[in-house]
Amino acid sequence: MMRIPMLLIAFALSRICCAQLVNEAQTEMYPLQIGWDKTTVLIFPYEVVSADFGSPAVLSEKDKTASNVLKIKAAQRYFSPTSMYVITSEGKLYPFTVGFTEYPDARPIDIGKQQEIEYTKALLKGSVMSAADISDVIEEISQRTPDRLFWGKKKGMIRLGLGEIVEKDGLLFFQLAVENKSRVDYLPEKWLFTVQDKKQSKRTAVRELTMKPISFSPFQGVEGKSAGLAVFAFPRFTIADAKEFSIQVFETNGDRNPVVKLSGKKLLQVNPILISHQK
Repeated sequence: MMRIPMLLIAFALSRICCAQLVNEAQTEMYPLQIGWDKTTVLIFPYEVVSADFGSPAVLSEKDKTASNVLKIKAAQRYFSPTSMYVITSEGKLYPFTVGFTEYPDARPIDIGKQQEIEYTKALLKGSVMSAADISDVIEEISQRTPDRLFWGKKKGMIRLGLGEIVEKDGLLFFQLAVENKSRVDYLPEKWLFTVQDKKQSKRTAVRELTMKPISFSPFQGVEGKSAGLAVFAFPRFTIADAKEFSIQVFETNGDRNPVVKLSGKKLLQVNPILISHQK
């Protein structure tokens, strides 16, 4: 009578022992070719905390003045390809496959820029718009004067407002205005875009989803007693009535961090207009 339960247990254990990692769980390795007499420079978006190599044939040094820069060169010629793992202060792992070449590229490699391009390509997969098309749309919207602005709360005489939302080929373009009523220049450090629950009781945790734009216009800041425009592009999305889309800009070395919050109904008020650069 015990034979059937034992067979079931043996079957379950065999399934566990034979479990395999799925391809989606395995991180892609970045291929890297380094040389003997030339240094390869990697620029990471955050400080390099550690770098681990699978072979002593690879030498590395963190730059003394820029902690996010890693310098790499070969300790010997024609070594067998090996692995390299770099961890940054954000807690992110960057895996590489390192090989030798007599003619390494002398140009520095911006890993942050590499990931931005990969992210954009992934989001644009299947889209009819190219990166150049998106840049054209952003440039044109940046030149428009908003007919009206939906303002958020003012912070230290700085306020953030929404001009218009333009929809084109599955993308949403947000035209944002930053107004500086003070005499002190406003220099932005970063932008934050989140979809979050509307304000609830203190006992309820507010859920947030951070969103990243696939492209945006340059925005260096706003001089005193003036205003400036910025444009951000996102894949088209909608939100439920119980949620809101929060847009916030943070000041460099300051606390003037204005925010504007958009309801799901506001996100539906888009302008599906044609852009002159596009056919």
